[in-house]
Amino acid sequence: MTTPLDILAAARKRSGEPLRSDEGVSFGPAEAELTGVSVAWTASPQAIEAAARAGHNCLVHHENLTWPYPGIASRHEPSELAWPTNARRLELLKRHGMTAVRLHDTADKLCVYRAFADQLQLRARPGGPWYAHRLYDAPVPTFGRLIDHVKRCMGMAALRVSTHPADSPISAIGLPWGGLGLYTNVGYVEQLIEMGADALVCGETDNLGLRFAAELDIPVIETSHELSEARGMEELARLLGEDLNIDCRCVPVPCIWRMA
Repeated sequence: MTTPLDILAAARKRSGEPLRSDEGVSFGPAEAELTGVSVAWTASPQAIEAAARAGHNCLVHHENLTWPYPGIASRHEPSELAWPTNARRLELLKRHGMTAVRLHDTADKLCVYRAFADQLQLRARPGGPWYAHRLYDAPVPTFGRLIDHVKRCMGMAALRVSTHPADSPISAIGLPWGGLGLYTNVGYVEQLIEMGADALVCGETDNLGLRFAAELDIPVIETSHELSEARGMEELARLLGEDLNIDCRCVPVPCIWRMA
């Protein structure tokens, strides 16, 4: 019998490290017999319903199940779990008899970061001791051409970019994937800058995150949190399917915003 605990064991074995404190079973029984596993970037109502339609009783999600994220204080009453957005997710999981499992940092290390670089067709330079302490050779010589390259690789018609001139020269790219381009994570961006990054291709960033690099004349491209990790979710589903010998599918989660 395969259970959600086997998902966690498989992830630990592949990574060679313990799971983080914010990973594990986030909802439902940990020892239910699995009928199948769906993997999604976030446990949106659409992803939960897609898992149910597939006959799966387990959803592996990358981002936190509910808002706010752990460590972010809230002054709202009643409990955050009663917020309508949270309550809708939890009610759907309960209705479908589903267990939810979170794999975040472990998935990043296993496949998410690498898959983003592969999708962008980037060649890595020798890195540091941590898997994400690395830069990539720029595939084109200017910022404008990099924008076109990223659009093509990501299948995106438009991107949010910093205001640097299109002819700005670039040579070394840093990849703050997922949410690591946000201002709350500028410590990671600073590490990339110290390593010599002269351009950044982010998942998600924001005004202050953009400014942190732009004030050093480092151009920035934003793709989106979801899309920068989408290929990684596909790879995670494949790995879990191999390890568990069970039907495991990725549920695509499209970008939540559009250009208008």
